[in-house]
Amino acid sequence: MRISTVIWSRLSSVSLVLAGALALGGCVASGEGSDAEALGDEVNIESTEQALASGWTHYTSEELAPILCDSGSLMTAVQCSGKYCDKIRAYCQPAGGVLGSSYATSYFSEEGTDYRYCDSGHWVTGITCRGDYCDDISLQCSRISNFAATNCYWTGWVSEEGGGTLSFGSGYYMVGAQCDGDYCDSKRFYVCQRT
Repeated sequence: MRISTVIWSRLSSVSLVLAGALALGGCVASGEGSDAEALGDEVNIESTEQALASGWTHYTSEELAPILCDSGSLMTAVQCSGKYCDKIRAYCQPAGGVLGSSYATSYFSEEGTDYRYCDSGHWVTGITCRGDYCDDISLQCSRISNFAATNCYWTGWVSEEGGGTLSFGSGYYMVGAQCDGDYCDSKRFYVCQRT
């Protein structure tokens, strides 16, 4: 099932408002929601409430709301839990960027083309998934106008069997992701430093 950009934007807004309200109260809890949309459709999050500025997001899965970092933060680590790495969350860290327009990639999994990168000048600021055990993943890519990517590399693989947590290293942020194994059980990430 595909959901339009408008619904992705509304789900993101609801998730962002909830995350912002809970963060003000000193905690962040899981939100509930649905899927995202497909390749090339623009998603504008500039006018939404702030998501998580610093720290771990709530978990996302096929039955949960997308995860999002706020306009000045990027993803520096990921964690997954549950069978086949069913639930995913990210650590958001302020990067000093100026957010521009955003879009969502097409979904990917271990079947077919098993990875997606953000376009040049864009960085991953959100993740959503659909299908059993979060099998199909879509990345939200946002243009950051005041810096570019350098010293990029693929991380090692992460899944719940190996502890489920992967840090990208100091000053490295996510710009792509890849799946392997049944239901996209193992994941690795293309990360870069900013210039």
